[in-house]
Amino acid sequence: MDVAIQDAGRDRREQERQRLFRDKFIAETPPWYHGAIHLGFTLLVTGTAMWLCWRHIQNAGWEWLLVIPIALFGNWIEWAAHRYILHRPVKGLEMIYKRHCTVHHQFFTHHDLTYHGHKEWRALLFPPFAPLGFVLAALPPAFLLGLSISANAGYITVFTMAAYYLMYEGLHTLSHLDDERHPYLKYIPLVNTVRRMHTIHHVLGFMQTQNFNLTFPICDALFGTSDLDRGLVGTLFNGNSNTYMRKDLLPTDPGIAVPQLDGGGTEQARIA
Repeated sequence: MDVAIQDAGRDRREQERQRLFRDKFIAETPPWYHGAIHLGFTLLVTGTAMWLCWRHIQNAGWEWLLVIPIALFGNWIEWAAHRYILHRPVKGLEMIYKRHCTVHHQFFTHHDLTYHGHKEWRALLFPPFAPLGFVLAALPPAFLLGLSISANAGYITVFTMAAYYLMYEGLHTLSHLDDERHPYLKYIPLVNTVRRMHTIHHVLGFMQTQNFNLTFPICDALFGTSDLDRGLVGTLFNGNSNTYMRKDLLPTDPGIAVPQLDGGGTEQARIA
């Protein structure tokens, strides 16, 4: 990165911590796990949902305009779930919080966001229940829209939400590709913005407060969680630049204990 986030001493401690975590996580990955099967299940669930809905959509016209508000709602759901569930312990959902903060954010930090072997996909992709849960969560609003507007509206709702989940996983995966092996990504509008903002989100001192959108940072810009100070349009098309990064941002200690490194104690462990 072309901006100093924190002091060199903290950088060294975080890099060593990340190296230890990665080695331990990969070594403890079950022998039956294969990233291709994990990814295949995600594609199967979302692809099947989209295919079934597509088959039932008949002569839809203006109803396709529903894609816009549904996608915007999906952007808010993505932002809110990431901010308030994946980064906050919510009663009954602690497992999701712990998996995200003590696995994903320890395996991937801004020092090294890349993945290599298929075993590392276990830390990259959402667990297999996530795409299934996302599609099932789309059914109640789809049912209501189907009753109040038309059957097409209901099917378009599920189709859009399943497609949104695929976009989410796709952009998230692009955000973890190596810059040197994929230099073209920094020239693709919107994608380069998403990748830069996700890198900032993976600064351990910013992960609890900044950049919760994983697709396009609409809600981050609207609700003040973007690390950039340049409005909605400027944020969306910011690209790789750190010029407009807020000057008041200071990394904080997230105070998260990592069982694999901290012995599973109840006390919060400082990583600073």
